[in-house]
Amino acid sequence: MSKQQQTSNKMLNATQGLKNIMGRHFLAIEQAFRDGKPTAWATSGSPVEVLYAMDVQPMLPENSATVSAAQKFSKNFIEKAEDEGYSYDLCSYFKTNVGAVLSNANMIQGGTRKPSFMLSTDVICDTHVNWFQVQAERLNVPHYSIDVPHVVSNTNNRQYNYFKKYVSEQLYELLDFIQEVTGNEYDEEKAREVSKNSWDLSMVWQQIYELRKNVPCPISTRDTFGGLFPLFTMPGLKEPIRLYKRMYKEAKERVEKGVGALKHEKYRLMFEGIPYWHSLKWFSNLEKYGAIIVYEPYTYAFSKYMNPKVTKEMVLNKPIEAMAELMLSFWYIYDLKTRIKKFAETVKEWKIDAVIMHENLSCRPNSCGLYDLKRHLMEDYNIPCLIVSADMNDPRKFNEEQMNNQVETFMEILEQKVHK
Repeated sequence: MSKQQQTSNKMLNATQGLKNIMGRHFLAIEQAFRDGKPTAWATSGSPVEVLYAMDVQPMLPENSATVSAAQKFSKNFIEKAEDEGYSYDLCSYFKTNVGAVLSNANMIQGGTRKPSFMLSTDVICDTHVNWFQVQAERLNVPHYSIDVPHVVSNTNNRQYNYFKKYVSEQLYELLDFIQEVTGNEYDEEKAREVSKNSWDLSMVWQQIYELRKNVPCPISTRDTFGGLFPLFTMPGLKEPIRLYKRMYKEAKERVEKGVGALKHEKYRLMFEGIPYWHSLKWFSNLEKYGAIIVYEPYTYAFSKYMNPKVTKEMVLNKPIEAMAELMLSFWYIYDLKTRIKKFAETVKEWKIDAVIMHENLSCRPNSCGLYDLKRHLMEDYNIPCLIVSADMNDPRKFNEEQMNNQVETFMEILEQKVHK
């Protein structure tokens, strides 16, 4: 029996430590309320590091919404929001949060407590801004929003520099806003420490991804889907860095022993899109075909320090300017031309056989351009692609039988292509 065949598809032992890390995060939130410390809701893509630097405890409703889905509460919360008049087609994260707030849900159910203020940005989607406008009005708390222009393929240097200045000015205004609301002042030394921790956390996550280039792949989505949450909620803290280093060390040992996360690795896949948090077990169905997901743009994107213009020196000495650069170059909002090129490069580097794409029925920005992306990857690069329709947080939009049939047919086609 080969070394590759000596293990089944299993989570890294180190990943089990994620429960403790997230437990600390929720305890920190409770402690902040007990101590009267300022708290803030923040959207993904927001500069959470600024909150930590100004001694504000972050809370991310999107993270809480995924907890609701995993615990099978999201459906009831979504339907409660729809009873309030919100459309069936609106963002299921948003509706989960609305329903959770209306239900006074606790944190285990995915509830998020009333904050001192809210911080949103449209770097990923406009819904983030509208969502927090609605909830800030409902909860009667201040709301600050950062407007981030999207850099597209024909953006020139003059426009880009204007964009960077525009975002930087808003970030400096954010510091004034936080001081006005909380009384806390911006501490440059603490900001430098938080920025260093954020950089280190992201670098280890990228190193973990580098190990996934190996055949067999030492890490599966069992590690990455959950493992990404510290990048959302705890950038700037030391504890998740230690967790990621343990994950890296264990994965590297697997590589050195020739051991993969999957017992019989036959096909290497990319999964494009947000996972179905209510039905994560679905991804295990791929194993019977000998398929393992070795790359997800979603979980990689939030390591964020991928812009070559943003060096560690810049992050430490000019954290606001570095943050502006990063918000403008976020992996997940690349224009179509850049996405096609990036996907093709990634398929080659990670030795990927095919791509599965999630057409997320309540997240239009996430699904925008998906069919064009599929067409170009298949026609221009001969990369097999499959689009499946579901939803990140609404289990009512998840047709498991239909999706399994699609995957079965796709795998038959892939078998013919790879082994002809």
